[in-house]
Amino acid sequence: MLGTLLAIPVSVGLLVWILRMKRFDPFPKFTLLKLLIAGFAAVILSGILTIIGAVINLLIQIGPEQLELMKDAESAAQVLQQIVNTSRELTVQSLLLGFARTFVLIGLVEELLKFLFTRIVMRKKGVVNTWMDALLCFAITAVSFQMIEDVQFSSGSILTVIFRALSPFHFTFAVIMGYFYGLGKVRGNGLYTIAAIVVPAFIHTMYDFSINLLNRSDQFFSLTLVMHILMFILTVIMILKLRKWHREGTLDIYIY
Repeated sequence: MLGTLLAIPVSVGLLVWILRMKRFDPFPKFTLLKLLIAGFAAVILSGILTIIGAVINLLIQIGPEQLELMKDAESAAQVLQQIVNTSRELTVQSLLLGFARTFVLIGLVEELLKFLFTRIVMRKKGVVNTWMDALLCFAITAVSFQMIEDVQFSSGSILTVIFRALSPFHFTFAVIMGYFYGLGKVRGNGLYTIAAIVVPAFIHTMYDFSINLLNRSDQFFSLTLVMHILMFILTVIMILKLRKWHREGTLDIYIY
């Protein structure tokens, strides 16, 4: 409940700020609604893909030689307990595999889906003219995504709930995404478009992985706290950057 009460005002505040930046050159009719729906669709599909990925990952860990054992409840419980015990082992290999899984199943999936659904909306003529227009489209989709996800996490740790609500990192990732996307259009270099997805996905993974580590062991509390602080600082920097770009017209460059 607290997460919902905090997340909605923050998300609505960001949306109002974004729309104020477009008040003299508003988006075409229904664009805002489409971008909000894009964020919702990205949340739903990312959740489905994450579940599918987790099931595939579990089947890989079980292995073909132990699949037959899963038919018996007692044997299945033993196999699953063995997997749980193995996952708790903190080795270099397990940490690298855990980071890779988090990158693929969460960071990359979520950022890629937000990118693709936003691009679908942006394809309509007149929606995006300038670099700033593109950035704000990504931001609106991200705010929608964030608000829905925060409501989903509202029953979790009170500290995490408060931090997620007051530090809208999906918005932060969207600013980074929009900046690299526009840079790619301006310079005609597709590598920047790839960076628009990979850079936010990597930062996203680092944040989520730090939380996963804390869930595995309290010894990672300091690391997770530092990551939370860094994410908050990055969010503030991106908000200040966006404010500066808007005031100075830095990104008012036509890309379409």
